[in-house]
Amino acid sequence: MVIRMGSRNGNSNGNHSREQGLRLHHLANLGGLIALAGLDLEPPDYLLGALLSVAEETRRLTAEQRERVASIGRRVLDERATGKRAWKSWVRARELQPLTLSNAQVAAIIAALGGEVPEDPRRLPLALSQALSEASNGTA
Repeated sequence: MVIRMGSRNGNSNGNHSREQGLRLHHLANLGGLIALAGLDLEPPDYLLGALLSVAEETRRLTAEQRERVASIGRRVLDERATGKRAWKSWVRARELQPLTLSNAQVAAIIAALGGEVPEDPRRLPLALSQALSEASNGTA
């Protein structure tokens, strides 16, 4: 499945895999959560520092402390009726795997799946997605 997302996202042909669309949607939702927390107007260096500080603190929290923090967030999400969308995005994003491959590795996987390797390396992600879809549907 290919999602057409237009050229505003830097992809000149506008083709994205379903997984890329889900990832983009999840990142947009995270930006919305940052805005709900009132941090969206902070400069990037401060925002990243604040998030890194919270990440460090999070690793030290007990289950009870985490639940207390989560309940504060849940209350705000419920007040704004955005909880369902945020949870759905979070669940979908957990099904995605971040992975970095070289162009040669992507081309090798496409070839191994019986797909056609494009000459333009910018088309490799879409070709890989198509080859994986065909392989999972048994049409490769």
